[in-house]
Amino acid sequence: TMPTPTPVNVVTGALGAGKTTTIARALAMRPANETWAVVVNEFGALGIDGALLDDAIGGDVGARAIASDRDSANGGVVVREVNGGCVCCATAAPFTLAVTQVIRRYAPARVLVEPSGMGDAGRVIDALRTEHLKSSVDIRATLCVVDVREFGARESGVRTSALFAAQCECADALVGSFADCATADEIAAFEAFGRGFWPKKAAVVIGERANVIDARILDVECGWEGASDDAPHASNAMNPSGPFVLPRPTLVYHGEPWMLKNATSEYASCGYAFHVDDVFVRPLLKEFFDAFVLRRVDVARFKGIMRLGADWVRPDIVHGDDGASHSIAFTSVAYRRDSRFELIRTRGIDADTDVDEDAFWNLIREKLLACRKPPRV
Repeated sequence: TMPTPTPVNVVTGALGAGKTTTIARALAMRPANETWAVVVNEFGALGIDGALLDDAIGGDVGARAIASDRDSANGGVVVREVNGGCVCCATAAPFTLAVTQVIRRYAPARVLVEPSGMGDAGRVIDALRTEHLKSSVDIRATLCVVDVREFGARESGVRTSALFAAQCECADALVGSFADCATADEIAAFEAFGRGFWPKKAAVVIGERANVIDARILDVECGWEGASDDAPHASNAMNPSGPFVLPRPTLVYHGEPWMLKNATSEYASCGYAFHVDDVFVRPLLKEFFDAFVLRRVDVARFKGIMRLGADWVRPDIVHGDDGASHSIAFTSVAYRRDSRFELIRTRGIDADTDVDEDAFWNLIREKLLACRKPPRV
């Protein structure tokens, strides 16, 4: 029988945001009989030192030897360093080797990966999904640690960086740090920031609050909510700035997309979600947007995140110099959970579609499927 894949979490965030402290809190919450592993790229520079891990795991550990020699059968923490800088770029091979060796040698119940504060978490997830690791790991929630003081007068400018945007975009959950040093307004601004993402973040929490970094947050998935939570968010699909919220489905590689419809008297919407391994063909997808979506007068809004091979993109409208013409350009994004597309149409503009709206949603489904690459053989 195949071994059970090991749960893996990526913990990202800017330099100094508090990633190490967040990992320490997660380690402190682990079941006493479980061995967890931490994979970091520069042991000393990122500050996962013996004292901090000693606090986290309640043992007497020292410097680099930490728990590489710990008896995993009795529970403990294994720390593995990846030399040579950021795990998301030139050292992808050492990174995948390090994760593989840790899993084989210690059989940890969970692996926490801390990229450099300059690292792209999306590329780390890509590395975890390569053929070398794919069958061995179960990618769980990606956490982005954010210093909530950046949302007040003490902001450093990190929020304006493309790297910060990518780290937050990739995350399933946002963890606010340094809240004990922040004002109530800064915390509220961080929480409002976290609620503004599409796809919707599964959790926006304050790390200092008791027991918040436990298995519940480590296992959440971005953009899905339980059926019992649907009602309060039902109006979001009609809100041009609201998130696309779905009850969590089971997505199948090269299967039918998950579809969720919603409607009011004025608007109707449908969301489509595809398996993470489904890949779309760039020219076909661009033609779908340029020749179909942008030409329909009843389209009020659309959003999407689609996988194009190694690249993940969102479709952005580009207006022509004449102010009238427009087309689609694809912008790279860091989100890696699944491909999804949502369209909202205004009722009362196209009478034929109003009469048979289901046929319209099914037509979009068929057009999206026609843009998808054939399955691997």
